[in-house]
Amino acid sequence: MESGRKVILVASGSSPDRAIALERLLSAAASRSGWSGRLDIRLGGIEGGAGRLSDAGSAALHAIGIDADGAVCPDLDRRPALLEGASFVVCDRGDVADVLIDWDEAGEAEFVCVDEVGGASAADGVDDSEDPPISEEVRDYEQRIDEVLRRVVADRHAE
Repeated sequence: MESGRKVILVASGSSPDRAIALERLLSAAASRSGWSGRLDIRLGGIEGGAGRLSDAGSAALHAIGIDADGAVCPDLDRRPALLEGASFVVCDRGDVADVLIDWDEAGEAEFVCVDEVGGASAADGVDDSEDPPISEEVRDYEQRIDEVLRRVVADRHAE
């Protein structure tokens, strides 16, 4: 960990929109709560989770006051060092955690799966073959992000 900052990697395997939305929402929540100076929040995607933010993703974030135009989610297969030193990995879904937990770079990182935090998800009732629209996902993530932040900043290892 650099200069006492806790490293958090936000990861998605479904779309760069979801990864970027989670990362921006987590960064905003950290800023609101005074944690931004103590966290190094990184971003990475595997498979379909890497790439450029879509117009729909940009519009969904603009609708809640977040500017992410031109944002890109790096490919973890090409840049696995983004995972190194992470205390926590925040994933959009459990299947992403299932993949990343086996990577050597994950080390002792703990995983928080947003789809398992809080109540009903925007994906509930949606055919498993397709993800809900990013605008619905962003609203869903917005409802869960404070609990996600609480989990990653909780000092479970106090001595």
